[in-house]
Order: sequence, then C-alpha cells, then structure tokens
Amino acid sequence: MNILVVDDEYYIVKNIIEHTDWSALGIEKQFPAYSARQAKQILEGTDDIDILLTDIEMPRESGLELVSWMKENGFSPTILVLTGHQRFDYAQTALNLHIFSYILKPVDAENLNEELKKAVKNVRRTRILRKESIAIEEQLARQEQTPTDLVTAIKECVKRNLSSPDLNRNMIADEIHINMDYMSHQFHKKAGISLSNYIIDERMHEARRLLVTTDYSLQQISDKTGFSNISYFHRQFKKISGVTPQQYRTDHR
Repeated sequence: MNILVVDDEYYIVKNIIEHTDWSALGIEKQFPAYSARQAKQILEGTDDIDILLTDIEMPRESGLELVSWMKENGFSPTILVLTGHQRFDYAQTALNLHIFSYILKPVDAENLNEELKKAVKNVRRTRILRKESIAIEEQLARQEQTPTDLVTAIKECVKRNLSSPDLNRNMIADEIHINMDYMSHQFHKKAGISLSNYIIDERMHEARRLLVTTDYSLQQISDKTGFSNISYFHRQFKKISGVTPQQYRTDHR
C-alpha cells in the first residue's frame, strides 16, 4: 500500500513522512510532492497510489482542484485533505468530491495517525470489493471475450484516441463497455505493463516518429500525441528519451 503526501510547505511534508510509523499502518511507500503539478506527474507514472493526503490551499492549483482532476482521469485513491481554515465552502466542496477525511492544521500527529488507520481500512475494504467485482467480470468475460481479444481492443482504442488529452483508463473502459478495474488488471497481466504507462509509451513512440518523418512543429506534435500543453510534452519527452524533442529530431535525421 502506498501514499502520496502533497503540500507546498516542504517541512510539513518532511515532518509527516519522517515522523509517522508507516510500517505499523501497513503503508510500504511514501511519495512526497510539493505542488499539484508534481503530484499529477507521480500519479501518471504509477497506478499504485492508494491514499492521497493533500493540503487544500496551494499556489497555482489547490488540493481540491487536484482531487477534481484525479476524479476526471480515473484515479480513485482514498483522499484525506489538510487545511488551516474551518471554511464551509471547503467542507462543502470536499463532500461533493467524496473526500474521506478533513483534517485541520496544525496537524496533530495522534489525530493524523487515527485518520490514516481509517483510510487504510477503507483501502482494504475497497480492494476486497474490487476483487469480488473483478471475479464476476472475469467469469462473464470468459463467456464473451478472451483476454487476448480484450488487450487488442484496448490497444486499438488507445491508437484511435492517441491525440486526445482525455485518453485514460476511464475513457477506454467507457468506450469498450467494460469494468475499469477488471480491464486494467487484465491488461497489466497479459501485456506486462500498466495501462497508464502503455499510453505514455505509445505517445512517446508516435512523437518520435513524427519528429523524424515530418516537419510538424513541436506544438503540432504535442497536439497530435495528446499532451495537454507543449511544456508538459517537452518535460515528459526529455524525461523518457534523455534529450529534448528538438535534439532528438536533429540526431535522427
């Protein structure tokens, strides 16, 4: 079980991560992030975030905006939010987003630990329900569609929608009419890669092809490969390929 801790105040994140008995809670990995943007990058790089603990009031993008983005993109960890103010509008928005727990700052270590215990129980309960759902879906799928056919259908859906910034697990599940958890489980099992990482790999593969074989601008390539903006495309490309898009184009022509 893993947790993502998000706060623009470095020492709050450091204090929570270093002074919480994670092993007693059954949480193996702790991911720190200091902005909503950094949190999104972590979420897009792994399918394994079970609990999100985020501050609400952060510059540029709030914790509630981060949670809303996660819901839209098919991420569903158990969510705890931190805030320094008892504001009704925050509480109302948190309820609308199905926030699990609402914690006031300054953070009391004992209270936080109790809320984390409850969150861990919720994750375990959710996992049991998902396993039961997957078992039912698997039984139905054996009668209707083989896992190989399912993987092929997913890959074709990714290919068709590669230019869409909205391409994610939720969108694919809706398009091929299948349970999202079962779909992700079967794809990872048969393809040997998580669906989120497969989408990123396909976007990078197409971006490299376009850089070498066309004269499209970087903005056009960013649009055609489904990146939300050119700066994010540039960062992701350099992170994965080791060079900038322009350097790659120059080196491979």
